[in-house]
Parts: sequence; structure tokens; C-alpha cells
Amino acid sequence: MPLEHLAAVLHRAARDDAEFVFGDTITALHEDAAGVDVSFRRGTSRRFDYVIGADGLHSTVRRLAFGPEERFVHHAGLYIATLVLGGAPAEPHDVMLYNQPRRLVALHPARGEAGAAFIFRGPARPSSEYRDLERQKQIVTTVYRDAGWRVPQLLDAVRNAPDLYFDAVSAVRLPRWSTRRIALVGDAASCVSLLGDGSSLAMAGAHTLAGALAGGGGFAAYEAEHRTLTNPKQRRIALAAGLLVPKTALGLALRNTTGRLLVRR
Repeated sequence: MPLEHLAAVLHRAARDDAEFVFGDTITALHEDAAGVDVSFRRGTSRRFDYVIGADGLHSTVRRLAFGPEERFVHHAGLYIATLVLGGAPAEPHDVMLYNQPRRLVALHPARGEAGAAFIFRGPARPSSEYRDLERQKQIVTTVYRDAGWRVPQLLDAVRNAPDLYFDAVSAVRLPRWSTRRIALVGDAASCVSLLGDGSSLAMAGAHTLAGALAGGGGFAAYEAEHRTLTNPKQRRIALAAGLLVPKTALGLALRNTTGRLLVRR
């Protein structure tokens, strides 16, 4: 299920029991033993019993409560850029891959349309260096400028795209996910973006957190249980990255040979 559809399902299920505020963001958190005072960019300040940061890899709640992103977000050696091409996908149920050492292109269905993903290896760089759309396009077209297959046409689509999803593939590692009244869940707490069932783990974590709070175990019980799911994913990040985008031609050949043997079984 696409993430947009999942978000709509969750919103419909919760809208009668929860207040939703759109188009705003948290700017400050002030915690004490009894609650958290929260300041918003547009809305008035409010006080809550608890604050749960479920705001993704670049979590504002994590930054305000635990410290700068650079302390906890670790580059996994890959970048990803995606865009919707429009039109019906050539293979509505399959993903086609063009794989070379250090770079991959995927054609895939995206909400009934054709989509493309560029996944490639590169060194860590400040996020400010690739937040600009034109800079994102420049990075992608430079990395793939000599690639074959359908890549030249796909790069034309990149150059003409009104927007791209572009980010570093990263892991989030924190020694703890909570303070007295503030906790993190999902990618904000333990991201293994692209390489580790992020959406599924986020849903499982939210379920575990709700159960721990309802049962009286609190944040400590939630973290102890949910880390048993996230820790193995974190440990396998390098292996997953190596299988998805091998660094060498030999690594690519070994990956493909192993894949064919597994399919034949």
C-alpha cells in the first residue's frame, strides 16, 4: 500500500478521537515532571501530558529534545532520488532494475503510474548541499551521465521534473528514545531508510508504545520490546546496501548469480 493511502486510512480511523492540526510545526519543547509546553510556528503554545515524535528521519522533535541531527543520523553510503514519470507503467506488477557497480535505476509502478528511482553510492555530504531542486538534478545527472539502457531518457525526465524526492539513505541511532515526557517512534527513533521495513516497523512501534502506556510500563517497556525488532535491522544495513548496490563488478556478478540460484530452488 502506498504511504499516502496508508496515511489516509489511519486518518479516517483516528479523526473522530484525535485532533489533527495541519500546516504547522513545533518550534520549542519545555518539559517538566508534569507535562510538556509546546510552542508552534503558527498556532498558540499548548501544554500536553506527553509528546511523541513520529516525524521521520529529519525529526524536529528529536532535534529539540535530544540534540542536533548530526549526532544521531548516520550516512549508509547511498542516496536515493525518485520521481513519478506519468502514464501507465510498462510492468504494472513488477520492478525492472538496471544495475551497475555503485549505481542502480529502477522502473516501478507508483500509484498506478510509472515511477523511477535512482539509488547510488556517494560520500556523506551536508544536507544543505542537496536541498535545492536544481542541485539535486545536477547530482543525479552527473552520477548517471554515461549510463546505458533507458537512463538517458530518464535523465531528461529528471531535468524536467517539477520536484524530486531526494535524500541520503541513513540510519538513526540513539542511546535512548525517551525523556520523562517525550518519546520517539518510527524513523525518528530508529530509521533504516530504504533498507529495513521502515513503515512496518513504525506501525509496530506505535502499537507497542500504545500498549506500554496503557499497561503502565511506560516508555521504558516500549523501548525494551521494540528494540528487539529494530536492532537486527540496524545491524544488517551494510549487508542490505551491498546487495542492493554492490560496489564492484565482481560483487554485482556474485549478487546476481546468488539470486538466480535462489529463484531456481
